[in-house]
Amino acid sequence: MKKMFAVLFLMALWVSTATGDTIDRFSDTLPVTKVVLYKHGLGYFEREGKIQGNATISLSFPEDQMKDILTSLYAVDLDRGRISSIRYETRDPLSKQLQDILIKVPEDAALSQFMVQLKGASVSVKASGETVSGRVLGIEPVTEIINNASMTKGYRLVLLTGSGTIKSVDLYSISEFTLPDEKLQADLKRLLDVSIEAKRNDRKKLIFSAVGEGARKVRIGYLIGMPVWKCTYRILLDEKKKESPPLIQGWALAENNTDDDWKDVKISFVAGNPISYVMDLYSPYYIRRNLVPIPGLQGLGVDWSKVSPPDIASDTAVSRDRYALMESRKEKRAAAPSASVAKPVGAKAGSKPAHVGASLGEAPNEDRDVEDSRSIGDILAGSLNADTTAERLGNLFSYEPREKLSIPKGQAAMVSILSEQIAGKRIIYYKANFSPRPVNAFVLQNSTDLTLEAGPVSFFEGSASLGEGILTNTLAPGSQAIIPYALDVSFDIVPQEKSRRDPVFRAKLVDGILTLTSAETLTNSWKIINRGKDTSTLWLFQPKGSGYKLSKPEKPLKEVDRHYCFETVIKPGETVDFVVEENRDVSETVQLAKCSEEQIRFYLTQPSLSKGARAFLKDLGDLMAKKVSLQKEMTELNQQSKRLSDEQSRIRSNLQALSSNQPKEQELRSKWVAGLATNENQLSDCRAKLDEAGTQVLRLEEALSKKVRDYRDE
Repeated sequence: MKKMFAVLFLMALWVSTATGDTIDRFSDTLPVTKVVLYKHGLGYFEREGKIQGNATISLSFPEDQMKDILTSLYAVDLDRGRISSIRYETRDPLSKQLQDILIKVPEDAALSQFMVQLKGASVSVKASGETVSGRVLGIEPVTEIINNASMTKGYRLVLLTGSGTIKSVDLYSISEFTLPDEKLQADLKRLLDVSIEAKRNDRKKLIFSAVGEGARKVRIGYLIGMPVWKCTYRILLDEKKKESPPLIQGWALAENNTDDDWKDVKISFVAGNPISYVMDLYSPYYIRRNLVPIPGLQGLGVDWSKVSPPDIASDTAVSRDRYALMESRKEKRAAAPSASVAKPVGAKAGSKPAHVGASLGEAPNEDRDVEDSRSIGDILAGSLNADTTAERLGNLFSYEPREKLSIPKGQAAMVSILSEQIAGKRIIYYKANFSPRPVNAFVLQNSTDLTLEAGPVSFFEGSASLGEGILTNTLAPGSQAIIPYALDVSFDIVPQEKSRRDPVFRAKLVDGILTLTSAETLTNSWKIINRGKDTSTLWLFQPKGSGYKLSKPEKPLKEVDRHYCFETVIKPGETVDFVVEENRDVSETVQLAKCSEEQIRFYLTQPSLSKGARAFLKDLGDLMAKKVSLQKEMTELNQQSKRLSDEQSRIRSNLQALSSNQPKEQELRSKWVAGLATNENQLSDCRAKLDEAGTQVLRLEEALSKKVRDYRDE
């Protein structure tokens, strides 16, 4: 018969065993045996231990952890027993516990506000050596006018004595008072007890009742909030064999901020960001209150946004590199001794193997007095043999060290999770918005079957530290990332940018709208100087112009993060002018009906016009020239008309000034009247010509509009 696993979640219920057997009290809590740390602010814990017969197991947790525990808790008896109940301490919110208490003690003005709440209650007060008993009528403020402002100087307690006399007592002179009412005394005591208990009771117990016979194993699992685990790497480059695959070593940083020591615990580190939230299942809720889930998703990211993000590498390249590395690993395993931990490179025969504890750089050696001539790279390469398994958990990825670990509470540990050869190459990296100068970088190509979590990376070559970089994103198998780690002093790169507009190469005329299309070329050039002694590969990143298409070179190495990546090899002492050209078409639209004759004549010179469009524009220009001529004539006629009108006004004014019939005035009157008649004839003729010219302009405008409207370019 198969074993039955009973998982029971029973809240606030005390259940005794149905068999009537005596319950054995289990005094020691179950030890932590497994810890799984995630990237979303939670940690999974398993506790496992032995019990005998009917037993009770007690675990204690901080109150703020109860919300996560109650959403994830399980308990199983692994040997035909069962968990009959799970109980935990609970309490109402402070406001709920105090709602049936008639009196309150405010935080501010405690005495006066407290006495106000006692209105109607019997009290006995002692003030200035006199004892007064009575029922509280209220609190009367004592005010005083100072600088035309009312100021409260104190308070007086107003009492109705047993004889019916009303007395007042200075509230601040009261040295003691008593409450004869026993119910009020009980309320006050309970108020104080509840208030102090709410401040000190920050831990809660979970009590598990197990029912069964004989010795059995019990396992309990749950999730609680934990610091996210972090990752750090170092990459060891071979100073002699520049092209050989480097060694990557990785550590996970685990922090034990719980109240338990982790002793011989199996720890796993899960990469990825599952969704997480906090829902308060611990606090009691009442029907008059809304049950609102509290979302709590915490993400972790390194803000190094200007570095090129990871991209999927060439399948062929990854497959080739992976095959080569797998063959290399097979040869090394075949040649290696059967010991589970590899010996350091260059170790003497019979020497002790390097311990995992030496992973921080210490190289064990039997003879400490003998100087070790190996480089730091060789020492580090031989100091660590990461005995870690890795497996997928759905869309997540888990690192699981084979050895159990011990981390005391309040301490942290670096746990080795990775030590493998990996594909990649060194390059000179230039991306202007990351650094104005070129930098040394490593193209890390994940040719392993592992998912590499984001984290800092230290680079070593021989005995030298080359610099530090950051793996900014989680790197899945088959992907690659560029990790800059140092400014390069041997390369000089001087950028230059210019733009030019070429002549119109296409013109189209439809519905009176002329569309002119020309080509715009954006040129980015770099003068690259290699002052070093080695041939270097440069990866140059150029932002993609909006709307532009690459014309030179024909094809980039790749496109990533809205950038072109170009690869070029620069020899020692060589100077290279690297040019990138991008082209785009720029169109300009013109409404011919709103153009002047000069604009029409300009567009007529464009060589890209069709024969029909050219003839059309010529006719259009001729018509506009006639229109301009008529408009010029109309302007002149208007000016002439104004002069004639002004002359008429002058003559009429002179005629009005003549007041006698003397011969000389009669002669002037005759002369001016004759001139006025001639002027009137000229003005009438001018206005007639103006009307005729206006009519001709209107006809030309109608002809222009119809011509523009009816034309279709072939």
